[in-house]
Amino acid sequence: MQGRILIPTDLSNESNSVFPWALTIAQAFPEKLYLPNVMDPDSVNQPERLEDFPSLNEFFTKDRDGWFNPPLKASVPVTKLYLYNDDPAKVVLGVAKAKAIDLICLSVIRPGANFAWWSAGKTVETIIEKAPCSVLCAGGRNTQSEQWNRPHFRNILLLTELTATSTVPLAKVMPWVQRFNAMLHVFPLGDLDHPAEQKTLRELYNQNSNSTNVLMFKEPKNRTENLMKCIRQEPIDLIVMTPRVRVRFANRLFHDVFVHLLRSTNVPILILR
Repeated sequence: MQGRILIPTDLSNESNSVFPWALTIAQAFPEKLYLPNVMDPDSVNQPERLEDFPSLNEFFTKDRDGWFNPPLKASVPVTKLYLYNDDPAKVVLGVAKAKAIDLICLSVIRPGANFAWWSAGKTVETIIEKAPCSVLCAGGRNTQSEQWNRPHFRNILLLTELTATSTVPLAKVMPWVQRFNAMLHVFPLGDLDHPAEQKTLRELYNQNSNSTNVLMFKEPKNRTENLMKCIRQEPIDLIVMTPRVRVRFANRLFHDVFVHLLRSTNVPILILR
């Protein structure tokens, strides 16, 4: 993964809580950060706001060498954008297109928010649906920047179909596995007895046997139960899925896996494109 990261924020602690994940990714890869703060147009006539983007310098140097080989970069180029608009999703998508962004990092579902079981909110869902790039989402937490902890990305969980189309998400997630020296846990959605999926499994093991763990379950149809059991048993640091997998994983008329995971875990989710 190489490119640019966009971190939209309203400068609240909950919104800023996605920064540790975004900054670690930016320090691991050749990245540049864009930080847009989208404000209500009416606020231009109000007294000057005291909020500002959190200082990032201390976090850039935090736990930079101990867990990572090679070490994370000591700093990353940062561009701050103060924008006035009443449509945050439109602004974020516009900046993503104009700046050729490769990853958008969002803090979503704040404590106490009453979102529907099928949606993470209009703004978030619009960005996920229309973004020209991958989107990383993390549940908002009311934590000060001094309390941020460095994520390590040592265990990555990929929800995928083991078919010909699965080679694309696998290829895109492997640079993360290699850079963070991670174990890739593959949660298969299809029929592992199918010849095509068995072929994909063999190829996966032949290429990445030391860093890949394909999960097997006695009752493979109990997807949500198996998924939550896996997350409880393994120290998962990142969950990865494509928009197609999100739709296929469960019937969105009754249950959405993306929203369920954000509500019930502290693990960030990467919607991969």
